[in-house]
This record gives sequence, structure tokens and C-alpha cells, in this order.
Amino acid sequence: MPLQADYATLVNVTFQPETVEAAVFDIGGVFTYPDYEPVADKLTEIGIGPPDDIVAYRRAHHAGVLALAVSGHPAAEHQADFWGHYDEAYALTLGVEPAALDDFRVAMRVGWSWVHQENVAAFHRLAATGLPVAIVSNNNGTAPDQMRDYGVCQVGEGPLPSVAAIVDSTLAGVAKPDPAIFTPALDALGRAPAQVLYVGDTVHADVAGAMSAGMQVVQLDPFDHHADFDHARLENLDAVVVALAR
Repeated sequence: MPLQADYATLVNVTFQPETVEAAVFDIGGVFTYPDYEPVADKLTEIGIGPPDDIVAYRRAHHAGVLALAVSGHPAAEHQADFWGHYDEAYALTLGVEPAALDDFRVAMRVGWSWVHQENVAAFHRLAATGLPVAIVSNNNGTAPDQMRDYGVCQVGEGPLPSVAAIVDSTLAGVAKPDPAIFTPALDALGRAPAQVLYVGDTVHADVAGAMSAGMQVVQLDPFDHHADFDHARLENLDAVVVALAR
């Protein structure tokens, strides 16, 4: 698939691990995914057997992410039909027939409390190396609580890895891809943008936003959906930890 014209400035992105002095992470699509139980129930209701392997729901999520990347208005999350591209790709990946899409969309309005435990464990290993870390997420105002409740991290002292900042778009009043959302995290880390790696799962918000802020960026693309894009991609946080190993 060809790159959209909107992404012309995103090509030839370099990720230079030896220059990274801090890392910032997204939440959705990195540590959490859409809850799959309501989706499985809806699949059963419309006569489709739920997948035997729950990883299929993660694959569907990343197919939806790709649909957003090529939707034609990549920075327009506020537009009414924007997430419809995600819903459609997610549903079709799970075998939902086009005629059943409208009914299936009801199941897509779910929470994001399915925790990717392997990515959380990898993040803990990275934090244990002493690399300064932070969180920046387009979220609903509860990102600090989510990170604590899901066993990922907290700001300051506590039982979990300590991060320099947890920036929630609702609390900050600005959302990715606006580069301003990264400023509080960069200030807390005390590093120049070019020395900081951002790790997320979307092109329209994460890759575009981090690049606009002058940061390095890696997209988590575990199913290789974005092979035709030129920015750096890795399979999971284990791969990020390996890449950043000194």
C-alpha cells in the first residue's frame, strides 16, 4: 500500500539506540488493549465462533491501527467517522461479515483493561537498568490510576517502577499528535527531544506526534502490518529493551 501524502514528512525515520538517554511510552496498544470478552460474546451472538487464541484480538487491534494510518485524515480523531475505520478493520479481521458491522460496533465500545503482561514485564526490566522513563497517553484523565492499578509504574515512591511523569491528554489539555503534549515529560526527564525515544502503536498519533516534537520513535507493530512505512518498528517491548541494551 502506498504511503498517504500526509505522511510524506514521516519517512526515513531513524532510531539510533546508542543516542537514547530516556524513553517515553504510550499506554493503549503498548500496555493495554481493548477488552476482548465483550467482543467474544458478540461474535457468539452473531453466529461467529470466537478465536481459540486470544492473540487474535491483538492482531485485530493492530489491523485497526493500520486502517487509521491509511484512512485519509490521520490527525482527525475528533471527526465522527475516524474510529469507524478502526472498528471496521478490527471486525473484518475477526471474520465479521460487512452486513453485520453496524451491529458488531456495539461490542467495540469497550474498556481498555486487558493488560499485555509481557510488555509490562519488559518495561520493568528496562526501568531497572536506570534509563529514565515516562508515560504520555491520549487518555480519559485516569492514566496515573491505570498505570498503578495495572502494575506498570507510578510517579515517585512506591512498589512499582518510578517514572518521571505520567502525562494524560485530558489532564494536560492537549493530545497527540500535537507535540506540546510531550513537553511535560521531556521537561521532567531533563533531556533534549532528540535524546528521547517514544514508543507507541499508532502512526497518526504516536509516530507523527513524536516526530513533530523532535523525538526518536519506534512503533510497536507485532504483526508487521506497517511494512510499507519507513519509520522504525519493533515487535514488542522485549525488542525495545534489547535494542537499548548498553
